Amino acid sequence: MTVDNLFDVPEAATNLIALLADEGVAHFFINPGTDSAPIQEALAAARAAGTPSPRAVLCVHESVALAAAIGHHMASGRPQAVMVHVDAGTLNLGCQLHNAQRNGTPVVMFAGRAPYSSAPEVRGHRDAYIHWQQEQLDQPAVVRNYAKWHMEVPRGRELAPIVRRAFQVAQSSPSGPAYVMLPREALMEPGSRALPRRLPPAIPPGPDPGALGRLAGILVAGQRVVIVACRTAAEPGAAVVLARIAELLGAPVIDQGDRANLPLGHPLHVVGDAGPLETADTVLLLDSEVPWVPAQLAPPADARVVQIDADPVKAGMPLWSYPVEIALTADTRVTLVLLEQTLLRLATDELREKWSARRRAAESDVAQRRREAARRAASDRPADAPDAMLAALGAALPHDAVVVQEAVTNRPAVARQVQRPPGQVFDTGAPALGWALGGAFGVKLARPQAPVVAICGDGSFNFGVPTAALWSAHRHDAPFVTVVLNNHSYLASKLPVMELYRQGISMR
Repeated sequence: MTVDNLFDVPEAATNLIALLADEGVAHFFINPGTDSAPIQEALAAARAAGTPSPRAVLCVHESVALAAAIGHHMASGRPQAVMVHVDAGTLNLGCQLHNAQRNGTPVVMFAGRAPYSSAPEVRGHRDAYIHWQQEQLDQPAVVRNYAKWHMEVPRGRELAPIVRRAFQVAQSSPSGPAYVMLPREALMEPGSRALPRRLPPAIPPGPDPGALGRLAGILVAGQRVVIVACRTAAEPGAAVVLARIAELLGAPVIDQGDRANLPLGHPLHVVGDAGPLETADTVLLLDSEVPWVPAQLAPPADARVVQIDADPVKAGMPLWSYPVEIALTADTRVTLVLLEQTLLRLATDELREKWSARRRAAESDVAQRRREAARRAASDRPADAPDAMLAALGAALPHDAVVVQEAVTNRPAVARQVQRPPGQVFDTGAPALGWALGGAFGVKLARPQAPVVAICGDGSFNFGVPTAALWSAHRHDAPFVTVVLNNHSYLASKLPVMELYRQGISMR
């Protein structure tokens, strides 16, 4: 790929815009500062020249920019790019760093860095007092716990290979954020005439055949098999394969709510309720970060647990001690196809008869849970008010509506009453609140024709910097409906006090 005659001034910033377009970035979420002037000029020049470039999306708060990038990726599958101002803007990314990490969002976060030179003859030199104040001893320390990789661009001609590397790392499994610092002098230096070729993300590993066979054998031997799925259907086609496996084994699928992991209305789909785990003797975990909370509900101690995950060890979580017997490091989408084939080879007539009976029992149990959800929806009890309201909302949604949810304590009610097909419901699955508004904005940019509805609590609405999120949505013609479940409190913080200090002074 060459950039000869791409712009009148072939600065390194010009390379950056060409690279973003070539990497498939559709929208570039920007909160500008004194360091981003070369990038803003390069974007304007690209538009004037009619050359490929991402659409610049102005975000008036950095948290909204990263939240939107997370939402955009969920809806589009594309890699993402965000630009913020030096250390201060990086700090303002806030808890969305946590969400991007835990959600595995392949986003390259660009941040300026205070210029090195104060010599007037150096283009991009220090020319404001903040260029001293905004220089930190270790700017990447802000993101080191959350980013897979970080690097600074030392010279303009080095920008292109560093950006290629950043996108490769961010998109390789397990995917996640990368961080690149851009000194202003480097952006204004001459870039590369011939840009390096794209570095494709690494192909995820397939499962070890022997281990897959042992895992299938455990599922075949199980009497009460339960499947726990989190982001398995990030690509909706995986839901169909998972449904066939669940039907074959007669296993209910507990959907943890980050995505819809079975086709809409599937009779083995359990939402907003982990109850089937309590009697399971065999559990299959699929892309699940927290399969259950032992203090609340867990399978029996002698249950056999097996796992398929791109990151089964969860080394980024200091404590993760679920009793997994076989953990396959593999792309779940590919592995499910192979698992189905293995199970079909093992399925004798006797096993099929047993599994069919188990399926009927599981479907009956799921149907009973749905009747209970319908009872809640029709109830006038105050405790069921969220279910009743959400059921009305669910019934009113157009068939193509996309739901972005951050309902916190009402998350189970949303799962019960607002069910959508795979690819039409998104949740970060991470507890850093304030994502939903920016996330809905990003989803709407990715799917401009679809109605988008954000469902959040009053606390998460406030954390979402609503003035900034709604301003950007209005500015960029990306409208969405926001439904606030207002319980007039930070209930998620109140409940532990009520549980841990039932007779405490704070409860009087």
